[in-house]
Amino acid sequence: MARRNGSAEPRSRLSLVVVTALIPFVLIGTLEAVFRLTGVGGREPLFLPAPVAGYLQPNGAVIHRFFASAQAAPDVSIDTAYFLKEKPENGLRIVVQGGSTAAGFPYGRMASPAGMLQQRLERSFPDRTVEVINTAMSAVNSYTLLDFADEIIDIEPDAVVIYAGHNEFIGVLGVASAYASGLSPKLTRLVLELRRLHLVEAGFQVYGAALPVTDKSSGTLMARVARERRIAFGSDIFMAGQVQFRENLALLLDKYRRQDIPVFIATLASNEKDQPPFIPADLPTSVAKPWQETLQVLEEALASEDSHAATGKAGELVKLAPDNAMSWFLQGKASLLRGRAAEARHAFLKAKDLDELRFRAPESFNDIIRAAALEHEAILVDVQQALAGHSPKGVIGSELMLEHLHPNVDGYFYMADAFYRAMTEAAVIKPAREVDQATALSEIPVTAVDRLHGEWRVQRLLHDWPFVAEKEPYAPPDPANEIERIARDWYDDKASWIETMNRALGYYSSRGDMQETIRVATTMAMAFPFEPDPAYIAGSALLAGQEIDRALPYLHRAARLEPRNTRYLMSLAQAFYMAGRPKDSLSVLERVMAIDPEHETAPVFIKKVRSGQSPAD
Repeated sequence: MARRNGSAEPRSRLSLVVVTALIPFVLIGTLEAVFRLTGVGGREPLFLPAPVAGYLQPNGAVIHRFFASAQAAPDVSIDTAYFLKEKPENGLRIVVQGGSTAAGFPYGRMASPAGMLQQRLERSFPDRTVEVINTAMSAVNSYTLLDFADEIIDIEPDAVVIYAGHNEFIGVLGVASAYASGLSPKLTRLVLELRRLHLVEAGFQVYGAALPVTDKSSGTLMARVARERRIAFGSDIFMAGQVQFRENLALLLDKYRRQDIPVFIATLASNEKDQPPFIPADLPTSVAKPWQETLQVLEEALASEDSHAATGKAGELVKLAPDNAMSWFLQGKASLLRGRAAEARHAFLKAKDLDELRFRAPESFNDIIRAAALEHEAILVDVQQALAGHSPKGVIGSELMLEHLHPNVDGYFYMADAFYRAMTEAAVIKPAREVDQATALSEIPVTAVDRLHGEWRVQRLLHDWPFVAEKEPYAPPDPANEIERIARDWYDDKASWIETMNRALGYYSSRGDMQETIRVATTMAMAFPFEPDPAYIAGSALLAGQEIDRALPYLHRAARLEPRNTRYLMSLAQAFYMAGRPKDSLSVLERVMAIDPEHETAPVFIKKVRSGQSPAD
């Protein structure tokens, strides 16, 4: 009996120790549960309910979740777009991830890979609900992409498209960013995971409330994000950026692979021949004078197009300062003048790698992307080579680039074209009809207003650091025509995007410009998938332009969204009839009569269809 009591006493002590040890965890768990129920400490989700029931949209404030307070975050956001909360059975859903290029800067989402792909895939799959959802935004890097991945998986994409890497050093949480965490990649990822807990997030919010207000009025976003403006090639911070990119990319691709979600990941392109290095390495004192003297002779040779002399002097610059980005950039210029395109491109890429201001990804990042795609069974899309293939002498420059790395409209098209071709070749998606490059280019969803607005935004960027030493004032030229007036009002924030597009639509319609009317109308229909009227306007414009196959999906959508609207149904019946589908036309006309037995024109149309009259009669 005494032995039994003796053995019970240690067990009681052990139970007490266990219970005592568990109390903090129980308290934390209880607090977490209370915070979740009450909404305290909730972080910004990637997707939010849209203003229309049954739809979601990317959260414009999602960037805030990477900061202790909203006021500390940069003023960047994902463009508004809408998609169905419940993925339809016939749906094709693709998600795009990346930074400002993937977001379509400076034109907006219609010029982005997402916008271009949406337009082309809708043509390729006329009987499916196509949704290309863009989660890209300026100033973010692989940490953001990785943090979004679980929520992207939750919306069941058929594929994910990734174009990212230029922001790795200076983007949010990057090793050289003004918004750096100051932690190793592993600890940064751990903090981001912990912030999913409401209790931890609430702590960050309390801390953030005590922080001083951040001044966001000075300079461009590029000027504000760059903490380290000199990162030498191969330096510790350079290598840390590579490690950060490699690790995050591997984790990201592995997440998607484990869910059997195909990933199309692209190599990175930038302006190779027309963007001089921002910050070359300082010249050693011993070579500074001969380098400058040689430079003067080289510039004279380049100006007079003396290719032989230019090549010789450029070679001397490289020998004098082989670690100087400008030496290699001028070597590229001289080689291009000499007709040695391959040598020129090698020199330009070397110059980019040696540029100490890391706004363009080094070529080693493309090596990382290629290796990660191979290891994690992603599909590599060689966007860099695609753009080079459409550039004079195979060297990417101002023909496709606006400044250091953002494409112009043609550049964005060829980028999206590379993704589209990769998708069809990989048979991940099998289009009902392939849309050839020439057709897709003629139908791009970028209006003249979008182009002007984007060009002016870029000019504003080029009038500030790092393109000039001190910020310079910029204002667009005075409008010379109605389209420029419409674009200027949008640029000056006197009109919203939808108001701008409505004005452009009215202008083109009044002039009888069918091609541009269709471009604006289809762009608006793409932007508002839950609104029947934009779909009807787009379908009617296409019908008037005799583009029957393109008109049908829009008119179908309008009739599906508002099934008792006889105006929509009559246009759909007309489209079916013009497409040589009289049975479908009659079916729709019978619906019209069921809704409105007194309809004036439906009986006449029914008689015409039944008589076998030609649609042209």
